[in-house]
Amino acid sequence: MILLIILYTIVTFIIITIATIYFKLIRPEKQIYDAFREQGIGGEPFIPLVGQLPEAIKQYNNDAMMIYYEELAKKHGCIFLYSYGPFIYLYVNEPDLLADILSRNNASNYMKPIEVSGRFIPLIGAHNLLVAEGSEHERARRMINPAFHHVNLKSMISIITDRTAKVIESIISNEQQSKSIDLQVLFNALTLSIIASSAFGADFETNAHAKNIICQIFTQLLDIIEYRAMYMIIQIPFLSRLPFWGKNILDEGNRKMSEFVDQVIADRRQGRSSSLSNGPDLLDLLLSAVDDEGQPFNDQEIKEESLTFVLAGSETTGNLMVWMLYVLMTNENVLQSCREEVDRVLPNGIEPTNEHLQNLFVCEAIINETLRLYPPVPEFMRHCIREHTIGTERQFRIPKGASIIIDGYITHRRSDFWPRPLEFDYTRWMRDPKTGLKPKLPHPFAYLPFSAGPRNCIGQNFALLEAKIMLAMFIQRCNFELVPGQKIIPDIKITMRPKYGLWANITKRKI
Repeated sequence: MILLIILYTIVTFIIITIATIYFKLIRPEKQIYDAFREQGIGGEPFIPLVGQLPEAIKQYNNDAMMIYYEELAKKHGCIFLYSYGPFIYLYVNEPDLLADILSRNNASNYMKPIEVSGRFIPLIGAHNLLVAEGSEHERARRMINPAFHHVNLKSMISIITDRTAKVIESIISNEQQSKSIDLQVLFNALTLSIIASSAFGADFETNAHAKNIICQIFTQLLDIIEYRAMYMIIQIPFLSRLPFWGKNILDEGNRKMSEFVDQVIADRRQGRSSSLSNGPDLLDLLLSAVDDEGQPFNDQEIKEESLTFVLAGSETTGNLMVWMLYVLMTNENVLQSCREEVDRVLPNGIEPTNEHLQNLFVCEAIINETLRLYPPVPEFMRHCIREHTIGTERQFRIPKGASIIIDGYITHRRSDFWPRPLEFDYTRWMRDPKTGLKPKLPHPFAYLPFSAGPRNCIGQNFALLEAKIMLAMFIQRCNFELVPGQKIIPDIKITMRPKYGLWANITKRKI
């Protein structure tokens, strides 16, 4: 009798488990897949629970992930279905459709999916520009917008030039020694120091505790988040709560980060610290921001927004610099044009000011072309929360529950929008010498390095300013040579970076 009860319990458990998996994971995704297939949208076959994950892992291990995505686009066109594990995604690389998806009119029909927001909530919380939705996001956006006005950004130029100059000096201080450096490590550390100094006013040269928290613990937490995202631990709430896969390190690191930022905010409120820039820094601007009803951010919101700036403003700009140096080291004519402009605008090794930056047109064009070919965030996602229709000539019904991937990497390389799409041609971005105007885009939604619409990157002007200063100063003061024999493979985790790093020999340039 006891054996029968045990057998019955086991069978019941198995049936309940199978039913739960089917009704929670398989059936909803199959319904979305069928809804798109009925509209004539092609794609990879529906395979319950695993989808194309085995093939994706194979391509990743063969260093062919980006080629794999390009081949899928060639095979299926500009809109197609693909499943990563149990989840179905609609890939969209058609600018006309992207205009509908990303427009203000449709913004309320989408939110960021849990596999995106869930990655960062353990690190930056749930009440910030990156994760918040609806009215909470709109309120924060309106309050923070003034912080990234060009007048406020100008005051932060001194932080960028100071941090960049110190890093360059540390590299070239020994004139007799050529230093081989992983540019990924170099620029991620530099951009992290710049944005953290701008956000917290912490001098990392003299404050060892701040340096440990931001440059070590924050970086460690980001690595753990990337690892947990890659193995889909975040997407499954039950797994994400288990004390495995770095969960204990994540919790302890978050506690230390939280205590550090709480103290930074308290010190600034009580006048025990001040901005390192020539004017208010990001923390000052967050403390003074008010909404339409005159209400300020509370300390928790300030903490989360500050951490969001550090997260979004370090990894992305650091990766942009890595790819930009790679382009310059592999295109001698581009490097020469850039160097000639920098030497003319910044003679005798002077540091750039806002007035100088306005005349660095070649640097600006090189940045834009690098963002086209190597966007730091090549993919971003939207999750449909309200059924609607997109398209004009050919319309598509987007059912509730569908997840959409916008692939900027593929869109930026479409030959029907970009002549010679794989060629690095910075001249396509050069301003008109008479009017000073930028050239017109082939399509407003064919170039998406900072996303688009009401959820575009609020910090893009800061990132572009930072990149232009760093590029000009490194070009002005350093020579670069790519270490031979490297395998340079674009790799997407949270952002796109060289999979095996990017090593270069850097020496002092005679000015």
